[in-house]
Amino acid sequence: MSYCVKCGATLETESAFCPSCGAPVTLSARAPPKAPTPIQRRSRPGGITVLTILQGITSFVMLVGGAAFLILSAFLGAGGWELIPEEALQQLANAFAGVPIIALTTAFLTGIGIVLIVLAILGFIMMWGLWSGKSWARTITMILAIIGIVTGIFSLPGSLISILINIVILYYLTRPHIQAYYQ
Repeated sequence: MSYCVKCGATLETESAFCPSCGAPVTLSARAPPKAPTPIQRRSRPGGITVLTILQGITSFVMLVGGAAFLILSAFLGAGGWELIPEEALQQLANAFAGVPIIALTTAFLTGIGIVLIVLAILGFIMMWGLWSGKSWARTITMILAIIGIVTGIFSLPGSLISILINIVILYYLTRPHIQAYYQ
């Protein structure tokens, strides 16, 4: 019995080409096909592990910060403004005459807290995607690195280190072995 070396299909004795895949029949086609090798799990590159851990730390800090802003907002909304010296509040009120500064500040703190918590949740989702080799996580990380580079250019020279870090991340994510992990 003959087998195709390319696809393993059974060949007729007189066949010059495999009827299944069209590969030419060679003399080595007389051997039975090899058993398929089990699919090996891709190993996570070390740099991806580091990026994932850093993403998790950042997301955790944002979550704690968002919760702190919400707690501060609730505290001030429940009468915490009374603990601030009246002279400081009067100076603040004079600076923003006619603006309901207490309500505006409380709403602003609440908004910041909600945004930070939403960003933290998205960060945890990104962390999971990077950890488990999801291609969308690599793509989003690359987009965020490009955005970081572009916004950093407008903040030069103070953002030079941030720009360099984003360039290194972008370079790393385009390496062939990293691309292979995310496929």
